[in-house]
Amino acid sequence: MAKILLHTLLFPPDANSNAYIFGDLAKELKRLGHDIIILTTTPHYAVDEQALQRQPLIAVRGRWLFRSVYEGIPCYHIAVPPHKGGAKTRIITALKFHCLGFFTAMGDEFKCDIVLSQSPPLSIGLLSACIARRHGAKSIYVAQDIFPDGLIRQGKIKNFLLIRLLRLLERLVYKQSDAICSISDGLVEVLRSRVPKNKILRSIPNFVNTDLYKPLSRKNAFATTHMLDDKFVVSYVGNLGNAQDFTPVLEAAAACRDLPIKFLLVGSGIKEKMLADEIARRGLDNIELTGYQSRERTPLINAASDLCLVLLSPHVLNFSFPSKVYTLMACGKPILLYGHPEADVAKFVRDEGVGWVISSGDLDGFVDILRKLCLNRSELAEYGKRANTTVCERFTAQVVGEQYHALIQDLIATD
Repeated sequence: MAKILLHTLLFPPDANSNAYIFGDLAKELKRLGHDIIILTTTPHYAVDEQALQRQPLIAVRGRWLFRSVYEGIPCYHIAVPPHKGGAKTRIITALKFHCLGFFTAMGDEFKCDIVLSQSPPLSIGLLSACIARRHGAKSIYVAQDIFPDGLIRQGKIKNFLLIRLLRLLERLVYKQSDAICSISDGLVEVLRSRVPKNKILRSIPNFVNTDLYKPLSRKNAFATTHMLDDKFVVSYVGNLGNAQDFTPVLEAAAACRDLPIKFLLVGSGIKEKMLADEIARRGLDNIELTGYQSRERTPLINAASDLCLVLLSPHVLNFSFPSKVYTLMACGKPILLYGHPEADVAKFVRDEGVGWVISSGDLDGFVDILRKLCLNRSELAEYGKRANTTVCERFTAQVVGEQYHALIQDLIATD
């Protein structure tokens, strides 16, 4: 078995999908017999105070390096600003993590066989490769998204020199890493022409914690508190950010006032205030913004929902694959995806038969499918059952952990 350094910007007790994914992966690799150590940041994305109490951070070097223990796994945390913040704060966070983390990882206590990192940021892959070289190890870079393609397509990065610099960094990450993984076949196809042919390139999906996310009773404490028992509940749970398009929800809420539909928008992000203002301006009392809810409460929210939304902005094509899809499927819930019809996740929803896809801009189609399903709910249970079966067969921590285990064994065998 191998000693593995998990190098990641986000890890519990931060409350974020990437943090949860690497937290669960760490536990699974440990279960498979590997020796795990974590190098990450202090919580700054969406701090879970209860998780922080269970996993207290203890200063080990001044006020810049802390230690904690996660499920018996030692974690080292580089101190960064306490909140995610805007672009300036994120740059400071990345620089502190990279510089102080690289210095820390040079120590003998971080000697390992494998360095496993995940984006974002893209630059972590290059640092991980350097750390691996220092310890005579192999590096695996997991592309949770393909940067900078999404931002370029969105028009947020236009400067020619900056784009060239980011493309150079991208090539260096792929050149210096020993193996590159991405989380769907579509993303791997995008990478195929960019990754050197002498490197290992694999598609290894994200997974879901099926001990936490599973089918539960439609009538539960959350449903009762929010008076949902007699409603057709359509929910979105996740980040309220630029990658999501909430236009169809606002339009559907206005168009479906005559039906017993309740829309739930659960989460936080840069669009939260805009949504609150727009809901109030239009008097949409059939939409409820709940704010951030803990991971442990999410299964109850999903259970209280009849239909669960994945809302993608038009620029999201094959540059990411929302892990919430597996979460919803594990809870036995059918999915309504609004986004680019050729996006990898849209193809997945259609091919697996776990929901419906409405193309970006087709607001009438979005409203029509909601009205149809609200008035005739017979298909929902069938789609939800198929979704849960698919997850249990292919997207559990055990199934995906074995894929990482096989990759690690292949890399070690090449020494």
